Amino acid sequence: MELFNPGNTRHAIIHDYARWCAFSATRSGCPLKARKDVYPLIDIPNYPEVLSSDSSWTTDRFFNWHEKYTLQINEATGQLLGIGWATKLINVYLKTMVYVGGIGPASLIDCIHPPIDGGFWQGIKQAYETEKDILAKTHTVSKIKDITSYQIYQSILAGCKLITQRKGWKLIEIEKLWTGTSYKS
Repeated sequence: MELFNPGNTRHAIIHDYARWCAFSATRSGCPLKARKDVYPLIDIPNYPEVLSSDSSWTTDRFFNWHEKYTLQINEATGQLLGIGWATKLINVYLKTMVYVGGIGPASLIDCIHPPIDGGFWQGIKQAYETEKDILAKTHTVSKIKDITSYQIYQSILAGCKLITQRKGWKLIEIEKLWTGTSYKS
């Protein structure tokens, strides 16, 4: 893991790619789709605070940071975007920067959240269809637009943590269950 340095060419490329990935995640079902509307929202969170800081991140500290910027993104759209879409922008960006790109302090990889969408819910349901304790949390809603509060979002993540604790995965590694690239041949 490397601390983010926007002057580093590799870091700048990963940052641009992470922004594009977050923007691309809005293509299906998001109420905002125009570049001019979405990119400014992606840029609201103070990513250097988490990516450039050599201080240690805890789950609680990261949750506070994440909630603050989720609410700011939601408020910037007059709540049109919603909590679910706001979290997805942040989570896709950080998944790309931290998990894929190896940018940020080492402690951050244990804190970042998975992007939640239909493929996420489908994968969990397929793998844990008989696990009512998990599904009661992860499937309190089943559409990203229905994540209307940060408390609903936290409930979904609480169900994810039950899975990751059993598997010995980092929270982001629940992405292994994601079915978004599946198709019938």
